[in-house]
Amino acid sequence: MKLALLALAVMAFVSFGQWFEITNDTGYDIYYVNISYSDESDWGGDWLGSDIMYDGDTYEFDMSDYDWETDLFDIQLTDVDGDTYTFLGVDAEYYGSDDDDNVFTVTLSDLDN
Repeated sequence: MKLALLALAVMAFVSFGQWFEITNDTGYDIYYVNISYSDESDWGGDWLGSDIMYDGDTYEFDMSDYDWETDLFDIQLTDVDGDTYTFLGVDAEYYGSDDDDNVFTVTLSDLDN
């Protein structure tokens, strides 16, 4: 019984990383990063707070308080000029390259029209 409980605890701990990283490769500084559940109607608070995500910076966002197993996220970044980069329906656990599922890079090609 103890072995079964230990195995469940280990599987819960290592089943997925409760974080993801965003790299700013836009050429502009990012002043706001808003993240919300996809089914919410507003963006919620700014995850950068008083920080600025300078061009070339990578930030790790702790999502441990969110339910990754069932929910998708919307992410919007706003740069120094007020331009936005919006990603809708992101499964943050599996977003990114094959090697780093929780890592993605934002570029000018992601600029909202």
